[in-house]
Amino acid sequence: MYTYRLRHSPKGFTAAVLAALVWFSGPSNAQSSANLGVVEIDDPGRYSQVLAVSDVHGEYAHLKRLLTAARVIDAQGRWAAGRSLLIVVGDSIDKGPESLPILELWMRLRPQAQAGGGRLLVLLGNHEAEFLADPHTGKTKPFRKELKQANIDAEQLAAGRDPRGIGAFLRAMPCAARVGKMLFVHAGWFPPGETWPAFVRRARQTLAAGRYGDPFLTGEHSILEAREVTPAGSDDPEKWYDDAGAVRNLEKRVTGAGLYGVVFGHQPKAFHFLDEIGGVDGLRLIKIDTGMAPDADESPGEVLRFRRPADLLHLARPQADRLLATGAAAQIAEKHVAQ
Repeated sequence: MYTYRLRHSPKGFTAAVLAALVWFSGPSNAQSSANLGVVEIDDPGRYSQVLAVSDVHGEYAHLKRLLTAARVIDAQGRWAAGRSLLIVVGDSIDKGPESLPILELWMRLRPQAQAGGGRLLVLLGNHEAEFLADPHTGKTKPFRKELKQANIDAEQLAAGRDPRGIGAFLRAMPCAARVGKMLFVHAGWFPPGETWPAFVRRARQTLAAGRYGDPFLTGEHSILEAREVTPAGSDDPEKWYDDAGAVRNLEKRVTGAGLYGVVFGHQPKAFHFLDEIGGVDGLRLIKIDTGMAPDADESPGEVLRFRRPADLLHLARPQADRLLATGAAAQIAEKHVAQ
């Protein structure tokens, strides 16, 4: 709860009242009035559970079934997860036919989650960032087609000026979240040579300036796009998650940043976990893209669940499982790569 100390002067009283009104009203269609770049949550124990999903790629029907089965929403599509924290780790749009309903669902659920003591945090993926950088790029053609059918101007939306507030919501998406000692970022990549404060500062400066095409966000070896260890165009490019040395180096960088691990999407076949969530090296790296996109396997999806959020405060393996579209819970498949 916030309180304001009122001065006796009319000027002080007016300033306090205006501050209170701004705090309570807030932007209805954005995650915040300014892009934080990185959201940092130091007290995950306030939540009853921490959930994560990624790469739903316009598959609205699959997403609704999955969230209903996981008891995140009820039959009417309203927030039903109480004090849960749900993190969407990028790529809500493109590929599938219903990106707009997904974005509008997130926009409805966010205030409902807050009212219930929980939180919904929607992060950028490479598809959102690339659309915001250039709404005419070839990769976002399915989303543009959908916008055209809804009589929404793509350029206005990318600039955050569409009347429905969808563009403002997109432009408020942070690129990463730290929950205790766990990093949530779309491509799972922590840049070489970065300290944690430098990473946060760079993310905030990049997004505050609206530089969605910056190599930090969408370059070949960026936090939203990284796939190959070697540059594109190489005779034999190798995925970073297929190279034990690259995985080992990533884990060392994460440790150097004071973190335990990374939750990421973007790569549905990472570590050869197909159509399911999988973790490596004591759940230091957890892949949650299960291939919901039409050009992947169009799987029904899964939700990652940390059952004891306070676990995320420690540099140790957290308790986690996966929630299935059938309503069941299952263990996370694990393997050792770098250890």
